[in-house]
Amino acid sequence: SAIHLPAQDTFSIVALDTATRQVGSAGASCVDLFAAGYTDMGFLGELFPDSGAINTQAAYHPNNQRTARNRMRLGETPAQIIQWLNTHDFGSDPTSRQYGIVGFKGLSASAAGFTGVDCEDYKNHITGNVDGFYYSIQGNILQGQHILDSMEAQFIRTPGDLACKLMAALEGAKVVGADTRCASNGTSTLFAFLKVITPVKDR
Repeated sequence: SAIHLPAQDTFSIVALDTATRQVGSAGASCVDLFAAGYTDMGFLGELFPDSGAINTQAAYHPNNQRTARNRMRLGETPAQIIQWLNTHDFGSDPTSRQYGIVGFKGLSASAAGFTGVDCEDYKNHITGNVDGFYYSIQGNILQGQHILDSMEAQFIRTPGDLACKLMAALEGAKVVGADTRCASNGTSTLFAFLKVITPVKDR
């Protein structure tokens, strides 16, 4: 059965490290996940050892996430996966979706993001790479572009491994009302998640 949670995740980041080939995902939102029937706060972010990471958010549809998973396992690049998702959207509503994807293709790596025009404002995404780290940062229902910019700046400036940099990105958005729905609570969000996976080395 389809599950529709409007603007499911407010801000998130996917990233990879070409040196360690780690992939990671982190995000936060003001959605009450327990009321929506979820117990896994990181369900919208999927990690694939030595392959990549996908965050599927905004009008979340599990079949779109499943399709993205299958395309990554076929070896497609982040840009190719997003193109496929937009062409074959379950529910025929790609303009309401938001994606962030990073992936390896042999020894090369890339990042891609997508923000549908019908996601709730403020909405946008940023992709980039620095010192071998590739990332895509995306958000909706935000105070403004400064939330995403702060996440990017903290990710880039913070030394350490991928987990440290992902945590710094989340900290970059820790301001009251980063998700505007949480402004009345005096918080940035209601929940957050962070996960990193390292490829298993051959023995």
